[in-house]
Amino acid sequence: MDRGNVLSGAAFSAVLMSVMVFLAVLITVGVLAHGYVERSMTEELHQDVQARWNLFAADYRDEDLEALKELIESAVKFSTGQKRAMGLFDADGTAIAGNILILPEMTGWQQLPVVTASAVPTAASPEYMENYLYHSGKLDNFTLVVGQRMDSIFLTKQALFRALALSGFVVTLTMLVAGYYFSRKSLQKLEQLETTLALVSDGDLAARVTLSPNNDQIDRIAGRMNAHLDTLSRLMLTTRSTAAAVAHDLKSPLARAYLGLGRALSRIEAGQDPRAEIEDTQAELVAMNAIFDTILRLARIEAGADGAAFTEVDLAALLQDMAETYQVVAEENQQVFTFARPEGVDFILEGDIGLLRQLVVNLLQNAVTHCSAGDTITLGLTREAGKICLTVADTGPGIPIAAHDAVFEPFHRLDPSRSKPGSGLGLALVRAIAERHGARITLSDNTPGLKVMVAFNAAEPVKASVKPV
Repeated sequence: MDRGNVLSGAAFSAVLMSVMVFLAVLITVGVLAHGYVERSMTEELHQDVQARWNLFAADYRDEDLEALKELIESAVKFSTGQKRAMGLFDADGTAIAGNILILPEMTGWQQLPVVTASAVPTAASPEYMENYLYHSGKLDNFTLVVGQRMDSIFLTKQALFRALALSGFVVTLTMLVAGYYFSRKSLQKLEQLETTLALVSDGDLAARVTLSPNNDQIDRIAGRMNAHLDTLSRLMLTTRSTAAAVAHDLKSPLARAYLGLGRALSRIEAGQDPRAEIEDTQAELVAMNAIFDTILRLARIEAGADGAAFTEVDLAALLQDMAETYQVVAEENQQVFTFARPEGVDFILEGDIGLLRQLVVNLLQNAVTHCSAGDTITLGLTREAGKICLTVADTGPGIPIAAHDAVFEPFHRLDPSRSKPGSGLGLALVRAIAERHGARITLSDNTPGLKVMVAFNAAEPVKASVKPV
């Protein structure tokens, strides 16, 4: 697998962009956090230094100079690591108590390098160990200086920086590894899609993409591709079987037409009337022309190039009209025909009224043709869960369950000898029209007989204007 393709994948690119945004946010937060920590800790140092200066000043006012000197020396003695600096100077600037050697030049608050008796900075001392926050003020003729080393601020900022840097590194590395992993998984799926398409192009119509249980975007695309490959495979097989069936079904009528023309020619040469032979030949040619018309119409419907004009159609009204026609046809064949549908229910769907009429005609004509005298044919219409279900059930010979899928193939007949009339295109046209309308067609055993159900999607919401039937 090309690593460059993995790194340029959509998943890795998205993670890389997320990493850049994360680092920008992390740097911004780090700068703000450093500023906040520095301000907060400096303020705490101010308060601590001011509190100790006030304590020393109060001791001087309440006691005397000697008590103050003793308090300062005691505080210096117990100061841990010389973090605190204290000093008392006379009017001449001479140190008389504490660990500060040199009197600051200015009074008030200052940040100065340390100059103490026990912590003189050297070249090896870190810079953050040298700075103190001082506060100096007058006590009569004396100057009291109190300071606090500022290394705690630097160390805290340093720890915060290290924590942010470490967390940023860990998160960034984790995101990049995850991005590489997911990009690699996506690329593997895309390569499988490419391999499957290559196999299909080479003639392996059974090749399909293996779907993962994740059901991500690529899996959904792969599922749709598998569905299209199923359709393509079915169309290819149908084309092959159709060519063979067309050759078989047209061979006999062409032979009869050829013989009929020969007989007509013989009658003409004998001075006899050839009208009967010519009419028989014409009937054979008309039947063949009807087969070709059906084949072309089936192909146009399956290709979506039939010019269908979809509008709102009241299927109940359409079936009522068809029921009145086939009621007469069934009675002539001594069959019982009924039409059942609930009252007060809308049966509006989006569709082409001409194609829908052809679907109903094919189903009813198929039932009438294959049923015998005394059989019952029931046309039904129901609606539930957003579906409009059209059913045609009969008590005729039915279709074996093993042949339920095959009967929808063009030119397929249950009669292997193909001696009975018909082209085997009726149910193929029904399925094409149903699929054109996004409907699902199923066959089931009517015990006895056959039950055909076509489930359409109901039009929602139902509008007032309905295409007249």
